[in-house]
Amino acid sequence: MKRLLLTTIILLAALTGMNAQGYKWWAGGRTALWTGDGGITFHVAPEIGYRLAPKWTIASSLGIQANNYKNGRDIYALIMNPYMRYTVFKQGVLLGFVDGGVEFGLGDLIGFQLGFKPGVAILLTERFTVATQFGFVGYSDGKDIGGRRQGFGYDLSGYCSTIAFFYSF
Repeated sequence: MKRLLLTTIILLAALTGMNAQGYKWWAGGRTALWTGDGGITFHVAPEIGYRLAPKWTIASSLGIQANNYKNGRDIYALIMNPYMRYTVFKQGVLLGFVDGGVEFGLGDLIGFQLGFKPGVAILLTERFTVATQFGFVGYSDGKDIGGRRQGFGYDLSGYCSTIAFFYSF
C-alpha cells in the first residue's frame, strides 16, 4: 500500500511540472448525501486530472466517506481512486467515456475494487463540464468498499451512479 501511495504522489508531482496550457488540467469532484431511516451517509471526493492526448486522461480522487447510523455505529473511511479515462466519442458538447482504475478504502471501509466505470459528460462551457457515471464492471475483493461480494461481475444499479463537476485550466 505504501508503494502505491508513493507511486501516486511521484506521478502527480511529475505532472505538476508539465506545461498546463491548452486546458490540459482539470479539477473538480463528486459529492453524495443520503439520508434515510437508518441514518446519514456523506461522501466528498475532490479530483484532479491531466489530459495526455485527445482521448486519454489520467486522474485521481481522494475522498472521505462518513456513514452515521441511528443505531450508534459510525463508519469513516478514506477512499482513493487513481484511474485512466478513455473518451469513446465526442459529438458536439456530449462526451462518452470509460474510466478504468482501482479504488481503495482505508479506515473503517478496508478493501479494493478494480474495473471500469462508463459515463457521459456535457461540456457546459469551454471550461466547465458536468459528468455522470453509471455502473461498475470488474473485480471486488468482497470487503467493505463497494458493498459487493468477492468476485467478478457488473453492477448497473442506481447505487453506482455519480454526478461530478469539473473546471479545466
